[in-house]
Amino acid sequence: MITTSKVISKNYRYENREKAGHSSFIDTAEYVDINGIEQFFYHSGSNPENPVILHLHGGPGNAFSNKAYLLKDWDSHFTMVYWDQRGAGKTALKNHEAVPTFENLLKDIDEIVQYLKMKYNKDKIGIFAHSWGTVIGSIYANQRPRDVAFYIGVGQVISPIPNEIVSYQETLRRLQENGDTEGLERLNALGDYPGERAEEFLRKMWVVRDQQKKMGMISVNTEKNLELIKQSPLFHPADLSAKNVCAKLLPGLFEELYHFSLYDYPLTYKVPIFYLLGKNDWQVPSILGIEYFNQISAPQKELMLIQEAKHHPMLERPEDFLQAMRKVLQT
Repeated sequence: MITTSKVISKNYRYENREKAGHSSFIDTAEYVDINGIEQFFYHSGSNPENPVILHLHGGPGNAFSNKAYLLKDWDSHFTMVYWDQRGAGKTALKNHEAVPTFENLLKDIDEIVQYLKMKYNKDKIGIFAHSWGTVIGSIYANQRPRDVAFYIGVGQVISPIPNEIVSYQETLRRLQENGDTEGLERLNALGDYPGERAEEFLRKMWVVRDQQKKMGMISVNTEKNLELIKQSPLFHPADLSAKNVCAKLLPGLFEELYHFSLYDYPLTYKVPIFYLLGKNDWQVPSILGIEYFNQISAPQKELMLIQEAKHHPMLERPEDFLQAMRKVLQT
């Protein structure tokens, strides 16, 4: 149950925000008591009349609030609410014992949506989900249509094991095509991939990701990501220790996620469904998202492929992505 809201006493201002002096300008970092713990949110926008969208980050554990400034161009069109999920980022740092599960995360989302409806005087809230966030976002949109204005899936996860099999097979194909015997030997040494349990998969995954990175299949750059985080107006040095807390909180969630499949849930949605997928995404292969999308029904649905984009199209092709997002939402 929502009981308190504590606004952080710091002003966050960015360059080139024309409406920064406007009374309706939204730029708030706060902790809110959600489902029994204080959870972190960053609200960003220029007009409270715009659609309000809850951002569900990937991972699990990859909080996005410290990179929200990279999407500042969205502020003219949407009010974005970036949430550091239970077990991630600033929320994890405040709650070292709050272990995330599907059940409590879905309850978190529901309380957050009720809070945002009240805060912004909205009948419904939009959901924007990326990667892991698409798992809980899809379930919530499917189960609570009366509270959801629309659902946007990016890097849409359908089922982790088939996801990894398709990704692995494409990696093998490219290594063979390139005649990369060293890379092939590294993958063959892994044995059965992705394995029977999440723990086994997580040990093997980085060997596959290294080969994918080498061939330009994924755009993971740990050093660049760290620099982007440090440049955030929301950044605090303590944020760098969040990964250690996450490592203790997340193993159970990874096991719960590992055998998940969206096909175990109804294929009929009662809210508009939009998939904005990177055409060249092999981290979460877009071909699986397309296959699933073609089987679902919804009052309105649209799938757009962002050209020359991989798993993070909103960051890799920001102008094209915003244009696509505005098109599907007609803003």
